Amino acid sequence: MELLTTITTAIAHVGIELLEIAAMGILLFGSGKTIWMLIRHKPHITLSVTRFMNIALIIMLCAEIVRLVLVRTPLELAIVAGMVVLHGAISFLISWEVDREQSHDKGRGEKEPADQEDVLL
Repeated sequence: MELLTTITTAIAHVGIELLEIAAMGILLFGSGKTIWMLIRHKPHITLSVTRFMNIALIIMLCAEIVRLVLVRTPLELAIVAGMVVLHGAISFLISWEVDREQSHDKGRGEKEPADQEDVLL
């Protein structure tokens, strides 16, 4: 049983690190793309950056859920639960901002990107 716990802990640690690295990579890529869009005076800059942030937060939320495997005390459980709630609230607010930005652009008669790939890539 001790061996199984050790293996599970090792896999969880590696998984958490990989998820956090992936989220960091998405944020860095999104930031670079947003700066490039800003320099080129492209439309929908806010929409682009919020989508990248939302994707990164979802991946970070996955890392926090995997971290639940490692929880041993009620205090750690409370901390991880608080982080999951915070990530969920921020993700909801970002999604709401994206929806609001899209509806605002439609109201002004601006052309919306042909598809999501135009904004993300």
